[in-house]
Amino acid sequence: MDASDWISIGSGGVALLAAGIAFWQARTAAASAKHADRQAQAAEDQVRIASEQTQQAERVHREQLTLAERVHREQNEPYVVVDIGPDQPGSSLLVLSIHNIGPTMARDVRIQVTPALEATHANLTPRLASAVSRTIPMLPPNRRLVYAFDGPQRWSANLPMRYDFTVDAHGPQGAVETLTHTVDLEVLAGHLVGEHPLKRIEGHLGNIDGRLDALADAYEKANSAAIRAHHERMIEEMRRQAEGPTGP
Repeated sequence: MDASDWISIGSGGVALLAAGIAFWQARTAAASAKHADRQAQAAEDQVRIASEQTQQAERVHREQLTLAERVHREQNEPYVVVDIGPDQPGSSLLVLSIHNIGPTMARDVRIQVTPALEATHANLTPRLASAVSRTIPMLPPNRRLVYAFDGPQRWSANLPMRYDFTVDAHGPQGAVETLTHTVDLEVLAGHLVGEHPLKRIEGHLGNIDGRLDALADAYEKANSAAIRAHHERMIEEMRRQAEGPTGP
């Protein structure tokens, strides 16, 4: 082979080597590009996760804030309850009561009842209807309005025994959440027998009598000598009076 052949072979080898180097560089570049893409994707995933965590934390914070505001509001709102029950323990008189058990003033109290209230005493029915149909301008904390509802004959009359009450009112921060509850008079059927209305008073009087007896016993023990001397003086005085005046 002459010089030109060797030159051709050398040129081909150089070209082949250059092609190999170029291929290796291309593969390296492609691998680097894939690695860079994975890093970029991982970075995007981290940003997305961090964003979702931030949004979740903000949502939890908003929910906690809303719950705290609601609890604070409910703790400072009026709470008006309508009930039917005995006037006092052992009493056979049933009364309708409208009671604000909340800590603040209730205003514009409106009551709805289903079915309409009805008593066995004809004169009580219109009074009950008036009590629950009118708007109560204000009901201070712990204020209780009481209306005669019925007597023990209720259980022998063919009248409704179950009532659904709905109460709307306004408090210091505006309208209060509507309260709906049910009163079932059948629950009271066995309760009205109860204790005698004066039983508790008699019990208190008995306790007072016992304490007075104990106090008298303690006083007598502490002052027995003085009491005995007093009794002896009284007996001696009565004896002298009985003997009459002595001679000169």
